Order: sequence, then structure tokens, then C-alpha cells
Amino acid sequence: MTATAGMVKAVVVKGGGAGMTTDMKCAEIFASFDPEIKFGPHSKMKGTMDGYQAEHIIPTSVFHDKGRGGGKTAGCTGYSTGGATTWMVRDTQTDREEHKLLTDPMRLFSQQNDAKGKNATLKEWLDEYKEGTKNALKNAEPKRKITNKDVDENSLIDAAAECIRARAEESFGEMDPPVKLDTPLRNSWPATIEQKAKAAADNAASRSTRL
Repeated sequence: MTATAGMVKAVVVKGGGAGMTTDMKCAEIFASFDPEIKFGPHSKMKGTMDGYQAEHIIPTSVFHDKGRGGGKTAGCTGYSTGGATTWMVRDTQTDREEHKLLTDPMRLFSQQNDAKGKNATLKEWLDEYKEGTKNALKNAEPKRKITNKDVDENSLIDAAAECIRARAEESFGEMDPPVKLDTPLRNSWPATIEQKAKAAADNAASRSTRL
């Protein structure tokens, strides 16, 4: 069954016995954070919260031939930077805030793919973003508060990351034309010399092992 942004997630209940869970809709999960996780097009969300940035779910640059504007890559003509779905993340330019913890793994993912000569698909970017979201919600400083004290924090965060991914996937499918999950995206952060050298060495070692 295709995931949707409103799907119900099982979240572990505190003190409920080993493995006991409760079903929560994504909207309930988002409302369990302070500040609440909210979404909207970049053009409408930008500047709506002091100290927060409207974060594109998947960097907008990977859909463009160059930078954050101009021509679109193949399969991405329905994408627009202003119309793409974003969520508000804390960003006052310090190292441990949500925005940096979301951006850094996206940069590394792009560089690793570039070093291998690979263009990851939208699905792969979404999967990678979900993992970065878990880390950002668990380890950001300052961290969002959990207002629902009846559920396990890590379980709630994992469910929130899955819901955010589902919300993004749904939004890409609603674009005109849709950006499909199997669409390869641009590596907007090029690999460093060191990363390319490591990828080449790893590839050579892999070929040697198979001989």
C-alpha cells in the first residue's frame, strides 16, 4: 500500500509493557512537538517563524541543472522552488541546530554519489532525508520539546521522520507533471578529490576481490 502523509503510525507507549504500541495519525505526531511540525509551500512558509527556515524536503538544487533556479533536470519539469513543500526548522547559523543536521547528510550523500558516478533517484534521496530527519529531531541543540508524555520519545521521532517523508513523497506526486520516485536527481554538491580517490580505491578493491 502506498504511504500517505495522513497514515497511522504505531508509536511505543511508555510503561505499557514490552512492545506495546498505540496508533497515531501523522497530524497527531506532528502536534506532539513544540514547536509543532508544520508544512507549506516555500513561498508561503518563508519568514513565518523567527530563527527558523523553510526547509525543502530534498535540497531544491538537485532538481535544477545549476544552482537553485534555471532549467530543470529530466523528469523534474513540474518542480518549483517556491511551490515545493517545506517545513520549519531552527536555523540561527549554529553547528548543532536542525538545519545544519539536515543539510550535512544531504551534502555527503550528493558527494558520495558523485564520487561513484551515480545519480540517486528521488526515492533514494527521500530515504536518506528520513534518516537525517531522525538525527536532527533527536540530537539538535536546542531540541524540540515533546509535549505528549505518554509515548516513547525515540519512537515518536522515528514515526515523525517517516510521516515527513510520506508528506514529501505525496507532494512530489501532486506536481504537474509529477516527479516520479525513480527519477534520477543531480548531485548538486560535487565530490572532493579525496572522496573520488577513496571511491576509486574501493572500486578497485572490489574488482580485485571478485577476480
